[in-house]
Amino acid sequence: MSCTAVRNVWCSLSRWPGWHVRLGIVSLGFSVVACVQGRPASDVSDPGFPFGPTSLSVTPLAYVQDIKPIFDRDCLECHSSRDARGNYSVSTYGDTMQQQRPGDAKSSVVVDCSPGGSMYRYFRGGATTEATMVFRWLVYYNGAETR
Repeated sequence: MSCTAVRNVWCSLSRWPGWHVRLGIVSLGFSVVACVQGRPASDVSDPGFPFGPTSLSVTPLAYVQDIKPIFDRDCLECHSSRDARGNYSVSTYGDTMQQQRPGDAKSSVVVDCSPGGSMYRYFRGGATTEATMVFRWLVYYNGAETR
């Protein structure tokens, strides 16, 4: 339905007493929908899902270069081989990958490091950026050890 047709329907319906308020709201919604033009997305880069857009480059992430420095700084104090709280250690790549499912956003390290997760608050750098990196590394790049 074109914008003109929607306006014509609105004009004819608004003449009926008592109906104009209810139908006016409905027809206004149709006119907005009818006048919106679809356009292809112009930004098709990594959205940083589920955390929103990020300033991270689209360079593949790997444990040694990108994730280990974060875990060493923010997680190792409580999740080392000697003191593996929650039976989880980030001391080595093998320890970090223990019980994780590459490509699965429901893996415990992703869930715990996400906003609202139990470990999110312990990120000392930009928490959203670091949580996004952990997510992208395990889900998009399947927990790559090195690049």
